[in-house]
Amino acid sequence: MIKQELIGILEGLEGDSFIEKYNEGYDKAVRDCLIAVKQLDEPKKTVLPKKADDFIKEGEGLGSDKVDIIDSAISFARAMPNDEFSLWFKSNRDLFVDALANGYEVENEPLYYVDVINDGAVHKRLILDHENGKHNIVGWSDNLIGLVQEMFTEQEIKAID
Repeated sequence: MIKQELIGILEGLEGDSFIEKYNEGYDKAVRDCLIAVKQLDEPKKTVLPKKADDFIKEGEGLGSDKVDIIDSAISFARAMPNDEFSLWFKSNRDLFVDALANGYEVENEPLYYVDVINDGAVHKRLILDHENGKHNIVGWSDNLIGLVQEMFTEQEIKAID
């Protein structure tokens, strides 16, 4: 049962005795419980790296259930011990299982600006032009915001020739 379900149950409770004082005490106890429950923290979801999310999504795409995905992860880690996912999985099995059982969020990869020159007078930045799909180094201005991609993941930066 999650917090919201418990709140719903408590809000629906009423004293149903013929004795008015009993009903008042019952209702007060329910209100006190409701106040306490509303103060509970929601459990935080496990945060997984994108590589783990990709592995899970691939398994789900093949129709695998959670147990099959865990078995596949174990088998994959044995078969491909040097793969990036395998290396992560070996030291994070419990985290992986917990995430599958209780839900998870995907870790946001940090994004970086690539300033080639920024000396105050001249500001040149690497961008990706959406119209032609090419990377360019341009004189930066606020007029380009929204027209080009200006922030990149580490992997995208390393992949640029």
